[in-house]
Amino acid sequence: MWKKVFWSLSDELCSYTDTEDLKNASSFGSLLPFVQSIVCCTGSGTLIQKIWRMRPLLALCFLLFSVSPTTQTCPDLDSACARLTCAPGKDGLPGVNGLKGEKGDKGAPGSPGVAGPPGPQGEQGPAGPRGEKGESGLPALVSLKSDTLSLSGRVDTIESRLDQIVKALTFLKGVTAAGNKIYVTKGDQANYKDGKAVCANTRGQLPSPQNAQENAAVQKIAAQYGVFPYLGINDIDVEGNFRYPDGKAISYLNWAGNEPNNDKGVEDCVEMYFDGNWNDKNCDEKRLLICEY
Repeated sequence: MWKKVFWSLSDELCSYTDTEDLKNASSFGSLLPFVQSIVCCTGSGTLIQKIWRMRPLLALCFLLFSVSPTTQTCPDLDSACARLTCAPGKDGLPGVNGLKGEKGDKGAPGSPGVAGPPGPQGEQGPAGPRGEKGESGLPALVSLKSDTLSLSGRVDTIESRLDQIVKALTFLKGVTAAGNKIYVTKGDQANYKDGKAVCANTRGQLPSPQNAQENAAVQKIAAQYGVFPYLGINDIDVEGNFRYPDGKAISYLNWAGNEPNNDKGVEDCVEMYFDGNWNDKNCDEKRLLICEY
């Protein structure tokens, strides 16, 4: 049915030659405003050619108006025509380089660069002018020599006084001296470990004779108290390798006959007999405590 309507509309439209004839057609009065809009958008040609090219669209319009008949206001033909909006095209090829511009202003200075390696040493400069003659150092030298002599005299006095004191102390029981060493006891007894600690707490050590004179001084105290004293000499670290308390090898020996013998494998310390001879002894036994200063 719609196909017949379409062709009927097309034939009737084709019988008109201009817009005025279309206005007088009673059967298309309601379509005229829309037809005018369509005609303005169909390009060049006679009216009939324009309508002929728009036959399918006119048929559709007829269908829409027949379903919902309303009065249409004819819009301005210029504004009613559809306009196509194109998307941006692709970028063209780069143009020809322009003319060289004017030289710009001088920029701000940049930050300092890394310092380079030091340069070679320069030649020695000329000698400066000779300075003024200084004061003679002879007076100061004379004064220093005088002070030294005075100080030396005081030291001699102190040493003499100390010698007197040491000699006086030797009259006390338990005090003897040999060279610049003093040996003191209060008559107490202790094993080797405890005796070593007592002497160390008073900035001394167990007696460690390094010559016959020092050995005789320790022997005198032992005879006074009638008790064998411990010496600081021992071979606790290495069996048979006897050393002084500071770890140095002993330089003076006064062993009794057949000593040291390490009896029962436990004799790592040394005691002194009343005659001044030495014997290796068990360190856990108690002996007379004498300290050397």
